[in-house]
Amino acid sequence: MLKKSLSIILSLTLVLCSCLVLTASAKNDSDEFGFAVASDTHYVHPVKQAGTTLADEGWVTTFNSESESLTNQSGFIIDEFLKECAENPKCQFVLITGDLATHGRDYVSEHEAVAAKFRKFEKETGKQVYVINGNHDNAKDMPVDHKKFTEIYHEFGYDEALSTDEGTCSYSANLNDEYTLVALDTCDERYRVVPNNDITRMDWAVKQIKAAKKQGKKVIMIMHHNLLEHNPFQKLNEKNYVVNTPYSFAGLLADLGVKLVFSGHTHCNNVKSYTSFLGNTIYDFSMSSLGNFPAEYKYFNVTDSKISYETKKINHIDADKLAEVCKGFSNEALEMMKNNLQAYTWSMSYREYSEDLRENISPETLGVEESSALYAKLKPVTDTIKEMSDTPIYGKGGIQEQAAAYGLEIPDSEYKTLNDAMTLAMLRCKIGDKRYNLNSNDFTVLIRLLAFTVRKSIAATADSDILSDANEMLGKLGYKGSVADNMLRDFSEKYGFATPEEKEALAIAYGLWGGYFSDVDGVENRDGAIPGYAVKEANENQFIVMAKKLFKLVIDLLNKIIISFYPVFGK
Repeated sequence: MLKKSLSIILSLTLVLCSCLVLTASAKNDSDEFGFAVASDTHYVHPVKQAGTTLADEGWVTTFNSESESLTNQSGFIIDEFLKECAENPKCQFVLITGDLATHGRDYVSEHEAVAAKFRKFEKETGKQVYVINGNHDNAKDMPVDHKKFTEIYHEFGYDEALSTDEGTCSYSANLNDEYTLVALDTCDERYRVVPNNDITRMDWAVKQIKAAKKQGKKVIMIMHHNLLEHNPFQKLNEKNYVVNTPYSFAGLLADLGVKLVFSGHTHCNNVKSYTSFLGNTIYDFSMSSLGNFPAEYKYFNVTDSKISYETKKINHIDADKLAEVCKGFSNEALEMMKNNLQAYTWSMSYREYSEDLRENISPETLGVEESSALYAKLKPVTDTIKEMSDTPIYGKGGIQEQAAAYGLEIPDSEYKTLNDAMTLAMLRCKIGDKRYNLNSNDFTVLIRLLAFTVRKSIAATADSDILSDANEMLGKLGYKGSVADNMLRDFSEKYGFATPEEKEALAIAYGLWGGYFSDVDGVENRDGAIPGYAVKEANENQFIVMAKKLFKLVIDLLNKIIISFYPVFGK
């Protein structure tokens, strides 16, 4: 009789646990939804003639049609983005994380043009657009201040607002029955370039998150500036790109249950995570630019158990309409924009970055001022980089052959010249390519090319002096004292034996690329998945956790029953 009873109890327990798991799975499936996120649309009214500057037509800017900014194409890129969102049946809403218009502070008409596109999209699709401002969008005592910005974009979050933060562009709004959006203005009140995540704004955001939690809702956040550092010590190197208190604020948000944050500003496709002291993880998705290179956005699919994401490329625009309003594009360029916009923007950006590196690399671009004693030591190195920039890497008389005389082995690669290697490294950082880790061939080639320029330019310099210069240079970039020492030591350990030249090359690389090649946190930048809001950081669904607890309780109870009856039935 006891065995039969125990069997029944155990069976019921297993059934109950299975039901809980199945219930969790069913809930995940039924609550699935998708949305698109874009940033830095940087709309500009197209000029009448390609190749002219906007200043020629009364606009104050240095941008032109052949730059990475894609100024004349920006409106048509926005059109294509909205078209793709409209045609995606799973896309329920759209989030835009700032810098909607390049001259937004100065020209109301640019914002009105963007708002008109969003309005048309909402009317035709019924899908909601939510925006937040960026440093280009508004400023105090400018034609577009925070009040004017919210008036122009009132239909895109502000009309739906549950709460707004007085004196800023921040607001909260319900995305659906389960999720609330907190849109946080991270710009200061005047020039909109310095993140100002002050205590008042933080307090407002915290109140909105707590209010949402009381209603059983999960919170997604958007802001323009990065919540987290997306390369080592970004807060020091790029002072106007990260909120003032990144880790304390991120930890606070994580412990309040926020998991998804979307930012922009850097024009780099990069994802960073941070786990609080209490073990809660938050993810900051720094979005690449839609209106600049690489003309990309992200699509997210959300369930309780998993959040998956995919980077989407804008591959074509209506080049015929572009040609009607902006004359002077070659037929070849128009065909590329019509059929392969990615190839067009890559080629334009490659040219821009390549020319900039070739012409402007100097100690200053590496964080060393002319007044510094290090300047004179580093100047021969940057001059050598300039001189060698277009020298072929491979073949007779190439850099590979020259470097061998100095005992530096440069592996084979796809790169043609030193400038080519550096330019491609920059472009790949923008798109979130993780090929530049410490153990990769690409990284090895890059470091040894730079190491060769170090040795060639200061051949008579002692190794100890080169190491001292490398350490000092890292200090100029913000990597001081033991931080620099540990960085060089870590580099040597991971990279194997590292020469003094290679260590100085590492410092140069940090100056040029900000350490994006150190992006080895395990979170994919372009396409990937992270745990959903209902999943604990141990990757266990709460329903499963409950089921396990219940199962354990039942087992413990069964053990007690067996022990109590054992003297009677054990004989």
